[in-house]
Amino acid sequence: MRGVVLWFRRDLRLADNRALERALLLAEGGPLHLFFCVSPRLIEASTGRSSYLAAALRGLDRSLGGRLNLAHGDPAAEVAAFAARTGAEVVVATREFTPLARRRDERAAGLLEAGGARLELGDSPYLLPPGKLARATGGWHRAFTPFYRRLAEHGFDAPRPAPEGALIDAALSEPALRDPKALEVLGLPERFDRRRFGASEEEVLAQLASFAARAVEYPAGRNLPGSEATSRLSPALRFGLVHPRQVAAAMAGLPGGDEAVRQLAWRDFFAQTLASEPKSAWENLEGRFARMVHDDPSASPARERLEAWKQGMTGYPMVDAGMRELATSGWMHNRARMIVASFLIKDLHIDWRIGAGHFMEHLIDGDIASNNHSWQWVAGSGTDAAPYFRVFNPVLQGKKFDPEGAYIRAHLPELSHLPTRFLHEPWEAKRLGLLQPGAYPDPIVDHAREREEALRRFGEISGKPGSGPVGEAGQPALAEG
Repeated sequence: MRGVVLWFRRDLRLADNRALERALLLAEGGPLHLFFCVSPRLIEASTGRSSYLAAALRGLDRSLGGRLNLAHGDPAAEVAAFAARTGAEVVVATREFTPLARRRDERAAGLLEAGGARLELGDSPYLLPPGKLARATGGWHRAFTPFYRRLAEHGFDAPRPAPEGALIDAALSEPALRDPKALEVLGLPERFDRRRFGASEEEVLAQLASFAARAVEYPAGRNLPGSEATSRLSPALRFGLVHPRQVAAAMAGLPGGDEAVRQLAWRDFFAQTLASEPKSAWENLEGRFARMVHDDPSASPARERLEAWKQGMTGYPMVDAGMRELATSGWMHNRARMIVASFLIKDLHIDWRIGAGHFMEHLIDGDIASNNHSWQWVAGSGTDAAPYFRVFNPVLQGKKFDPEGAYIRAHLPELSHLPTRFLHEPWEAKRLGLLQPGAYPDPIVDHAREREEALRRFGEISGKPGSGPVGEAGQPALAEG
């Protein structure tokens, strides 16, 4: 064989990397060329996510002895050009399932074929590849519980260790080819907290071990934004510094481990939803929601309310704490994600796509399938059977999931001095003179009134009365691993 290219994408690791194993097998000792293309489209989409990617690439390059080839531009065209330049006859990569990734790979396959090479895709970034679990009657699972039941019954492969270093060293070509523009990206400063989010394979595996050691805390603590009970592995899962098989294996048999794997399975569920219905990336899965009336975010007062939501200045502390965590860290706790999403959709009556786009701009773990389908779950237009009546009360949510106010105090310093009983209703503290006027905004809307308005609008598209029960069961993990 004339040579093999391993095309890294969302698998920036050595352990349990089936594409790497396949590339080594095909190379038969060499030459093996390791390749990553920095897409300007990705860099322009999110500065925070780009900074995490840059850190992850630096870590991968170090683990490969500085032999990661880097290009900058259109990935399909660049990988074909790289294969032609190196004389490789096969490019190996992990299969991806988003509409954009599918179009990219179709183009890459065509360009490679024209140059006398081929593209070989395998494995996936999920416990099981989307499409693996079909319903007995055919088609894809539209509800999470039966999907997860099938996944648990089916099982998944055990993770495998990284190939021996000597095997990789013997196959690798050198020196690496580096596009100057790609090197500029590699130099991006870190816009995330390295202490909370590991950005090298070694750091992430240590983070996973730490999570496993406190797994018993997860079931009770995963809904408490002020705690450290969650894994914070979602950015690493997004870019493949760890595979979900590794996470599931680490949690197997541990108290709390089953619940962690169940939450991890939401990634698979939303990936199969997107793979089955590609238009659902930015369109309502439930067609009737196309008739839902939303407030125009370009006109007043929706414009000002949207900006207050983005800035964490709505006057509802749990909403504002979540939005400020996002702005300062590029991440948000899952429970907070649901609260702020519900507030934007149900209290401000703004289309979920506005919120999903804002999240994708700022999240370092931003994943189109998990993010956008979780927003649809909150909006009621996605995979849940009857979710629109689920309208989160931001005050009650705060009292229930941040009872001591740890999360609010961490992100809203202007309220940190207040007694706990006032943290979720600071207007009461203001009334008693414990909070100075102007120190923190008054609520921009009345939740009770806007809840009724949200249900009225839902009634218009459903033909049902505009009121109903409020439920909160079965919530997904909004991109949180």
